[in-house]
Amino acid sequence: MDRESEDPVRAARISGSRSEEGFSLIEVLISLTILAVGLLSLALLQVTAIKGNAGASKSSIAMDLAQAKLELFRRDAWTAIDNSTNTTFTSAGTTPTYANVPANAGDNVSVPGIGGGTTFYRIWRVLPNATAPLKTITVWTCWQDDRGIWHSVMLVTQRANVVS
Repeated sequence: MDRESEDPVRAARISGSRSEEGFSLIEVLISLTILAVGLLSLALLQVTAIKGNAGASKSSIAMDLAQAKLELFRRDAWTAIDNSTNTTFTSAGTTPTYANVPANAGDNVSVPGIGGGTTFYRIWRVLPNATAPLKTITVWTCWQDDRGIWHSVMLVTQRANVVS
């Protein structure tokens, strides 16, 4: 037996048959395509998560602003607690009419951020109780997102007229 027949690699080259080692070009291209689709999906997921975090941050700020307003009502005199000015409500009276929320309704807080920040509008409604010395205070904090869609947070409490 000669040396050429003992070496399988050399024998494969001589006989013209293809070696099964390595990947073909089409296999590499398919693998890269699958990898690219997976990486793009992860990038889209990251963008969605960032937008969700921004929305949650604005909701948290709105909740803090509404709570701060309720705390102010807690220390105000009973007779000083009244509705916010320049505000209209839906026919049910449960939410402000957002199209009519002017810049001078209630009080406004601008929070700096990316893209110039966000303006939050705090609006409140005070309803007296006919049978007891109570006032039901509802505070809405409203804001618009980047697409112009209104969002709001609502907190409700009752305050009694405690006479000592």
